Amino acid sequence: MKIEKVGEDNRQRIIDSLKEDVVRHAFAFYDIQHEPEKTTAHAAFEENTLKGYILTYTATESPSVVLEGDTDTAAKLIKYCPQDKFIMHIPTNLLSTVKSRFPQAKHYVENWMLVKKGEQNIFSTEHTRRLRSEQDAFKLLTLLSSREDRPEATVKRYFDWMKKMPLYGVFVEGELVSYAGSFIQMPQVWLIGGVYTSPKCRNRGYATAATSAMTEEALRNAEAAALFVRSDNRPAMRAYEKIGYRKIGEKLWIDVGTGLKP
Repeated sequence: MKIEKVGEDNRQRIIDSLKEDVVRHAFAFYDIQHEPEKTTAHAAFEENTLKGYILTYTATESPSVVLEGDTDTAAKLIKYCPQDKFIMHIPTNLLSTVKSRFPQAKHYVENWMLVKKGEQNIFSTEHTRRLRSEQDAFKLLTLLSSREDRPEATVKRYFDWMKKMPLYGVFVEGELVSYAGSFIQMPQVWLIGGVYTSPKCRNRGYATAATSAMTEEALRNAEAAALFVRSDNRPAMRAYEKIGYRKIGEKLWIDVGTGLKP
């Protein structure tokens, strides 16, 4: 087995391997192509066949690491991950491999859900629209300030978000009460994330409305939309199922020293 750092000379070979299952490898497929300056990756090859990879994306508050491969391959690749304070995303079969290196890490099971074009049920409301303005960014900051498990941010940061990726929100009497976004957009799949509703406004269908609007745009531009949700978050899963999302697998969110949860 040969481990190579991903760079100009081998990038296309890795992309060609990943495109056989873009949904499964969406993070790597996107980051290696579109944000290489924010991405460090190593790939393991055996007789020119890609056996696994580890990727670290550095443009988030804490580094985000993706590890893929069988247990033997992962054991060789894991030495390339950061030393502390990062989030790792792995298939369930690699938990023991990661725990052996980071025994204090916390892990959470996430359901991986997908809806294909033509299978969606969209719940439209007049209170839902795309977030675009600096005022919208202020309202998003106000909404997310109720999340104690996330670092403090700024209006500028959320305004920059809106310039780079679509975000949809539900407004009640001028207050933003729920939102959903898409942080990766490709013709094959858009990844939906960041879904959050103010605690005082839950169980009223607002998350369904925000995610519906985001999913509608996604499926105008891609063949499928996918998202991850904690396996113990039954209300969220019910909302996504109403829209047409179906579970296609499980992933693990690994917290190494950040205190963050999915």
